[in-house]
Amino acid sequence: MDTPKYPRGIRARGTGLEVRIFKDGKLAHQETVPCDPFSKSDIRRVAKLRAELSVKIGLGLSFIEESAPSELQAFSAMAQEYIETHTGKYSTVLGYIGILNKYWIPLFGKHPCVAITKREIKLALASMDVESKTRDNILGVLRGVLDYAEVPLNPAALIKVKKQQSKAIERYTPEERDKILNCFVGDVYVYFALLFGCGLRPGEITGLLRNDFDGTDWHVHRQIVRGKVVESTKTAHRRKVYVPDWVKTALKTIPPRIDSPYFFVNDNGEFFKDQRHFNRAWLKAHKRKQIHYRKPYSARHTRAAELLSMGLLAPDAAVQLGHSTAVFLNTYSEFINEYATNQDPRRFEPLPSTAHKR
Repeated sequence: MDTPKYPRGIRARGTGLEVRIFKDGKLAHQETVPCDPFSKSDIRRVAKLRAELSVKIGLGLSFIEESAPSELQAFSAMAQEYIETHTGKYSTVLGYIGILNKYWIPLFGKHPCVAITKREIKLALASMDVESKTRDNILGVLRGVLDYAEVPLNPAALIKVKKQQSKAIERYTPEERDKILNCFVGDVYVYFALLFGCGLRPGEITGLLRNDFDGTDWHVHRQIVRGKVVESTKTAHRRKVYVPDWVKTALKTIPPRIDSPYFFVNDNGEFFKDQRHFNRAWLKAHKRKQIHYRKPYSARHTRAAELLSMGLLAPDAAVQLGHSTAVFLNTYSEFINEYATNQDPRRFEPLPSTAHKR
């Protein structure tokens, strides 16, 4: 990626842009705004912010000192500290940065944290055209920053997002699966064979090493997240995933390579930093076979349904997919009911009551 040309007084710093303003030859103000340092729109926004601050400094308007209590600090400064001190996963931190840059920094960036009100937050949430779960995630990031700033009676913590009924989980029939797979060859075919046949997460597939396969199981312990190797699964637990015979046959179609330890390697001999190479073929296959389009992740849901249809207990199926039993039960409850061995509705009938019998 080409390094952009930054305006005067602005430079890239970590996961943001640093603003510096000098007055009479001395540094008068310095702050780092959380944003994408390579985004032209973010660079323009920060340049505008710097221009406004320069005018205020020129007029002699005072700024809050860095030694002031954290709740009096500007929201953008506290958001930057919150991100820099966060110990969560790489993907989680990237998600928080995206939420802050898109929703909260433009709205509250210059506000002292203590000045942010519950009313302002509720109005902002009401204007967001997103699903309930996404809105709750957006609110959670704001809550985290204001907690970090030690704002008394955190206004974000006083707001509850109304939950919506979850949508039905989509999957593929065996016939649809085979029609789609028949459209693929080479590494694309093997990639989707692993997605359908083993239920691995996309990032886990591209993170597989050749030595992770022992002939029976994949030993899953890493993933590729937004182009970066993460030495952990989403749940931070290693797991063994059984490989069905038809998938083992598919694995043999990829010739071994000695230029990389990764199982999937691009034309440059490097691991795939994202799934675009595979997802393009996925979209074309649906159009070619005139099959209702579902996201590639639906292949993983299809594997969950398949395991339950085979009579596996939920805890065993959860281990294969890398879920806790609780998450698996919550996510696939409709599948569990569908594939229950005993379909007699009277199985829910309790013991009869003897109350009021004389």
